[in-house]
Amino acid sequence: MIRRWAWVLSLGVVLAAPAAWADQESAIQTVRNHPKILDVKVDTTGNLYAIVKPENAAWAQYASYLCQVITPHQARIFKVRIIDVTKAVFSLPPGKWQKLAEANCAQ
Repeated sequence: MIRRWAWVLSLGVVLAAPAAWADQESAIQTVRNHPKILDVKVDTTGNLYAIVKPENAAWAQYASYLCQVITPHQARIFKVRIIDVTKAVFSLPPGKWQKLAEANCAQ
């Protein structure tokens, strides 16, 4: 009986995973379509890194706006971090990149 429940539980996890990936992919594509965004990276902890051109802008407000953009997709993205393309060292993990702004989307 325990094996049956373990099998049912594992099947449920496997079937739910593609939906979560699809939500995240649609959110990433939506963010990529914005004119200021050069590239988008997502890590395994739910951080979205939006790589932008170096220009003077209200990046904290833009990060909050991107949180609103990704909310309808129900992706598991909890923070949006705006990264200057000249400060992004692609040989390092994204968490070590110097960020221009950050917004908490989990509120």
